[in-house]
Amino acid sequence: MASGYTHTQWPNEKYPKGLPEPLKLPSLHQVLSDQFFLGFQDQISRWNGLTNMKVATFPPYNLTKVDDDHYVIEVALAGYTKEDIEVTVEKDVLTVKSIEKDTKTDSEVLHQGIAKRLWTQQFVLGEWMLVKDATLKDGLLTIKVEREIPEELKAKTIKIK
Repeated sequence: MASGYTHTQWPNEKYPKGLPEPLKLPSLHQVLSDQFFLGFQDQISRWNGLTNMKVATFPPYNLTKVDDDHYVIEVALAGYTKEDIEVTVEKDVLTVKSIEKDTKTDSEVLHQGIAKRLWTQQFVLGEWMLVKDATLKDGLLTIKVEREIPEELKAKTIKIK
C-alpha cells in the first residue's frame, strides 16, 4: 500500500492518516438543479414518481431490443383473450392489465390451476417512444415500441452557400 501500512497495521480509525477520504458524489437532483440544466425539474418529478411503481412478477414477460429505435415486449398470457386484456399509454407509461369479468358458471370447479387473477404490468417509455402495435397470438401478447423523433428535431446538415 502506498501509505506504508499493511492491513494488520492500520490504526483503529476508519481511514489511516495520509489516505484521502472517499469521494462523495452529488445526487441526481443536485446535478440536474445546476444552472446549466434548465427545465429539468419536470424530469426530476417524473423520475421521482417512478419509484412509486410496483414491480409486478405476473405475468412473465420478455423485453427485446431489435435496434436502437425498435423494441418488442412479449407478455405470456395463456388462457387470456383480447377481451380480457387492456393496453393503454398515458404520458410515458405503457400499462398492460387484465380486465375483471364475471366468469361464474353453473359448473362446480374441482381444481383451478389456471391463473385468471387480476394483474397490471407497467413499462416506462423513453422520450419519443411510441407503441406501434399490439397483437395476441397463441397466448403471447406482442407489443412493438418504436422511437420516432420528430423531423424538426433530427440532426440536419446545413449547406454552406
